[in-house]
Amino acid sequence: MAYRETMENNGMEAGRAKNQIPYCTVVLVALNVILFLIGLILPKAGEWMESEGCFSVVYLLYEHSGFYRLITAAFLHADVEHLLNNMLLLYCCGDVVERCLGKVRFLILYFGSAIFGNLLSAAYELSTGSFYESIGASGAVFGLTGALLFLVIVKKGAAAGISLKRAVFAVVLSLYAGFGSAYVNNAAHVGGLLSGFLLGFLLSIIPPVFRKKGFSHEKR
Repeated sequence: MAYRETMENNGMEAGRAKNQIPYCTVVLVALNVILFLIGLILPKAGEWMESEGCFSVVYLLYEHSGFYRLITAAFLHADVEHLLNNMLLLYCCGDVVERCLGKVRFLILYFGSAIFGNLLSAAYELSTGSFYESIGASGAVFGLTGALLFLVIVKKGAAAGISLKRAVFAVVLSLYAGFGSAYVNNAAHVGGLLSGFLLGFLLSIIPPVFRKKGFSHEKR
């Protein structure tokens, strides 16, 4: 009963946010684009960002402070196609998911998916003995896809604004971005997708921040 009421309240929050700009999504897209452009215009800076920000299980095992790479790798991209694929998916899914979950829960979902995606990638490296460096927001944006699928499956009026057609488009786009390119870290994609679905469930049953204090988490 409590779960149903919470989901219904989340739906009303999404309805009120329908015409609002998804600021977190826009800022994330902008940050990714800006960092890519910096690396493009200043090659040495780009090389430094990639060497210091990329992720591999090797850095977790042998670098004392390597855990920050679980996040920084999600803001770096190999080329224009890599960036465009991820940013298109980020905006298409993030636009809807942020409106449904709100800013705080959206950011928890995004960064949580990035972390779990890279952790599954690390586990895959250890299990196969094949070690590599990876970059890209794919784990995080696949997490948004997983959350979007969850919201569509259980919406029943609680995930206003999400259509099955749009969700299918996001899934197809995800698959294209993941399997349509060479040298893709699909372990991170799967980890992001699964964690996004799970976090979508967990975050959907948590009341919006500040509701009890009379503030809306959508207004800033």
